[in-house]
Amino acid sequence: PHLLGYTLPRKYGGAGFDLRTISLISMTLATIDASFTTTLLVQYGLCAESILLCGTEEQRQRLLPPLARLDQMGCFCLTEPQSGSNASDLHTVAVRVPGGYHITGSKRWIGNGLKADCYCVWAKNTSIPGNPVMGFIVERIHQESHTIQTSKIEGKISLRMVQNANVEFKNAFCPDSNVMEDHVGFARSVGRVLEASRVSVGWIPVGVCLGALEKTLEYVSHREAFDAPLSSYQLVQEKLVRITATVFSMYLLIERVTQDFAAGKCDISAISMAKAHNSRMGREVVSTCREILGGNGIVLDYGVASKFCDMESIYTYEGTYDICCLVAGRSLTGFAAIKSPAGLRKKKDRNSIQSKL
Repeated sequence: PHLLGYTLPRKYGGAGFDLRTISLISMTLATIDASFTTTLLVQYGLCAESILLCGTEEQRQRLLPPLARLDQMGCFCLTEPQSGSNASDLHTVAVRVPGGYHITGSKRWIGNGLKADCYCVWAKNTSIPGNPVMGFIVERIHQESHTIQTSKIEGKISLRMVQNANVEFKNAFCPDSNVMEDHVGFARSVGRVLEASRVSVGWIPVGVCLGALEKTLEYVSHREAFDAPLSSYQLVQEKLVRITATVFSMYLLIERVTQDFAAGKCDISAISMAKAHNSRMGREVVSTCREILGGNGIVLDYGVASKFCDMESIYTYEGTYDICCLVAGRSLTGFAAIKSPAGLRKKKDRNSIQSKL
């Protein structure tokens, strides 16, 4: 079967694979190029997954097949310039207008965002009390030229093929038919998407490390030093065994989490723990691979330097290492430590002042 739409059911134009197969595909693609895997993750695991989990059946039938076939490019617009890891602190708003909504706000680090056809935008709906977060599918075909403005984020050293963009929405129109109105609030909408996609993200460090290990083994088998192959030296063999064992431990952890998630036996805390662990250990693995290659470890020709750089992005995106640890830590201890006490006091003081005005 083809890999187009490999995360989606067959009835929406996808390949219809189960979660484990989807995860192994993501891992295998990452052994070759994490940029390619990330591009597909944004297309299928974030944009299309948002519609699959939060959209109506009519929206799924209409919007998913062209995304599955790559006839259209999709992106996932959540992160904002001022928020970073505080993803729920959104400033982008949706204002009610005849026939739909006007979306206004800024988004940053949007993969595939430079020339996307379908923007899955998470914004606060000002027409509902409390301004809850909801999903809005903004299609470029419905827009005037000035309502969506994009600029490429230049100068990246990591995931260089991924077209990350700044995206500015200025009264971009979203018709009523593209509003994901059945899932209101951060946890019930975008939170569900991030929970599902983070499983696949936990597999990507495994793939990157397997690719780096393969390139390293190839290098030490041909490279000689002091009249002997590098692979014959004790220190080199110790490092190779250490990183191989680490990669197997990463694999086994995310394999178990994937099985439990598919069976409905784990939540975001276990998924976040696996992502945090694998991205941290992945950093150590690619660093050791680069070390074994010596000076050639920073040259693109040998296939390790790019993986060394790519792992830095993987350590940070889809929940930074620190945030994923704190999500898992909240489950272990019962205490939410993500927000600083100083920030909570500041918010309390601001609310007190507002109540007196």
